[in-house]
Amino acid sequence: MGVLESVLLRRVLLGAAALMGAGAILLALVLADTDDNDVTVTGNAAVDELIPPRNAEVLSQETVGIDLAPGYDALLTINGVDIPPGQIRHQPNLNRFTFRPDQGNVIESLRAEQNCALVTYWRQEIGPGEADAISWCFTAS
Repeated sequence: MGVLESVLLRRVLLGAAALMGAGAILLALVLADTDDNDVTVTGNAAVDELIPPRNAEVLSQETVGIDLAPGYDALLTINGVDIPPGQIRHQPNLNRFTFRPDQGNVIESLRAEQNCALVTYWRQEIGPGEADAISWCFTAS
């Protein structure tokens, strides 16, 4: 093997090692992000925020809902109970859909244990026929 081939081989091997190292660092960063209490939802362009975050500990009168990207509508279910649209507060400037348990509402207080929310959401121009859903749980006291 000549000098030129040896230099070229060394550069290729060093480049491959650098790429593998960068890949290993990226993989470690992705796997290290195991905080289940994230407010934001990564990998879902439609969902900006879960309210309350996954695995949060909240009070029994805590607001539950979702902050969606512009152009989406949503329906909310908490612990298997569909929240009537008239009890869902929509803040159009934030595109936030929330429900607060209160006397006279379909849910007057959250359970003193694990609670789970399910939001069905869809692009307004497409309609609920092609909806997606996201669910998460949290604990109330």
